[in-house]
Amino acid sequence: MSVALLIATSFSIGFFVESILGFGGGLIAYSILGFFIDLKEMIMAGLYIGTLSSAHIFFSDKKSFDKKIFKSILPLCLIGTIIGVIFFTKLSEEILCLFFGILLILLAIKIMFFDKYTFPKIFKNKLIFIGGISHGSFGIGGPFWVNALKNQFKNKSELRSTMAITFVFFNLIRIIQLFLQDSLNLAFFVNIWWTVIPVFIAIKLGHLIHLKISEDLFKKSIAIMTIFAAIKFITKIWS
Repeated sequence: MSVALLIATSFSIGFFVESILGFGGGLIAYSILGFFIDLKEMIMAGLYIGTLSSAHIFFSDKKSFDKKIFKSILPLCLIGTIIGVIFFTKLSEEILCLFFGILLILLAIKIMFFDKYTFPKIFKNKLIFIGGISHGSFGIGGPFWVNALKNQFKNKSELRSTMAITFVFFNLIRIIQLFLQDSLNLAFFVNIWWTVIPVFIAIKLGHLIHLKISEDLFKKSIAIMTIFAAIKFITKIWS
């Protein structure tokens, strides 16, 4: 199977689930792709597909966007994202794999055992900031942001739309920063341009059936897949 086809398949599965739950598209796609391609390559694929897919999700339900929540997290997310991009460009793939593997394990534990737990308010800003760093480094800030903010959303639609435009905005920040650091491989994006088409179809399907799917089953499945991917990334540094 070609790299582009692997990318298209993995992100279609990931964003199918994100269209239902409101986040987790990149996490799921990375959990699959981690077994086949290099970390930095898949993160760059996620930058392209994630930006367009999240924009598609937002414009399908932009009336649910909560501007107040978005503005409240802007400063911390911005600083965190800039720091995260620096980590992505300056650290070796081995170190990034280790950090990414640890991050995935923590996320999996949270999903499996503490999903209904609400973090104390004192940790909210820390989670938002860590989410910014994670997003800048790996394109995965959603789980941190959602856990910090979930009680502020009125419903799932508001969460879905607000998180989608948040991903788009901070991905654009990543693109600008990577371009200024001469770390943006435009030829790679050209080679995978078509991969976003099946992802858009998956998003539409997920949106149509989201009320019929057991979220608990999805989350447990995501957690198990995430643990396997984490082990893969951590052991990769010794291979």
